[in-house]
Amino acid sequence: MNQTQGVGDVHDVNTLVSLQIQLARIEETLKPLAALVPSVADVKETSREALACAQQVKQKLEGLEAEFNQTKTIAEEALRKANAALETQKAQAEDQKWFKRTFYGVVITGVTGGIVAAVWAGIKLAALN
Repeated sequence: MNQTQGVGDVHDVNTLVSLQIQLARIEETLKPLAALVPSVADVKETSREALACAQQVKQKLEGLEAEFNQTKTIAEEALRKANAALETQKAQAEDQKWFKRTFYGVVITGVTGGIVAAVWAGIKLAALN
């Protein structure tokens, strides 16, 4: 055996030992990561469930938005009709006020005319006697 060959073998052994040490360090570093794999899977599953829930909520909100728009349209139409009804009631109240004034005016005029006619007739009868 050659002496230079022995030095090369020692050098190879040192390199192998150094590689083994580095591999051991890498394995020690990876052990906590291996423990994280199940929790990463749980996080992934939870994320999928959250995404599914978010999509369901989005669909429900879209349905509610359509229903809200329809309700809003109906409410606006009801408000327009209520305002029109109030205007009609105001006009009818004004018409009733004038009708009452006219009716009471005719009644007062008729009663006054009757009283005047009765007094006039009484005066005429008194003058004849």
